[in-house]
Amino acid sequence: MPFSGEFLGLLLLVASAAALGLSIVVDIGRLGAERARMLALQHKVDRKRVALKEWRARSGRHGAELESYHTRAANGLARRRRALAEIRAVEFGRIEMVHEVESDGAGTLYRSLLALRPDFAETDRRNIVFARPIWDFRNVAHIRATSPEQAILLVRAAFPQRCGVQPTTVESLDAVLSGRGAA
Repeated sequence: MPFSGEFLGLLLLVASAAALGLSIVVDIGRLGAERARMLALQHKVDRKRVALKEWRARSGRHGAELESYHTRAANGLARRRRALAEIRAVEFGRIEMVHEVESDGAGTLYRSLLALRPDFAETDRRNIVFARPIWDFRNVAHIRATSPEQAILLVRAAFPQRCGVQPTTVESLDAVLSGRGAA
């Protein structure tokens, strides 16, 4: 059967319309898939934004905690340094370097604390009695003499002013040990 031109035109028109409809359906399907993919990505981005907010809040809290730990550690180190300095001071206060001075071996035992003069740092090395580190500790002179006046003369002769050390008042050692004198 021969096909007429109108029939072929109509057939071409229907086929073109079907192809156009099919391409529209395919494009709408693609757009729908893209929209679904975009919504999924947007949802993922939103979840990540929420997670980022939570992480920033947590890191802020942890930063504040870390800062408080640093402050506490610094305070602890400062307290430790102060305690060690106090321990050292107590140890230096407990250790006594005793220098014995006597004239003829007879008489009463006297005691005098030896203090550094303010100009001790400028004192010539040759004039310093004993080594400088000894004077970081508490130094005491035990003097055996017949009278307090003789004890003063003996200790001043043993530690002259040019050596940078000055003896304090002389007390009977018995009085110091019994608690009546200065410690």
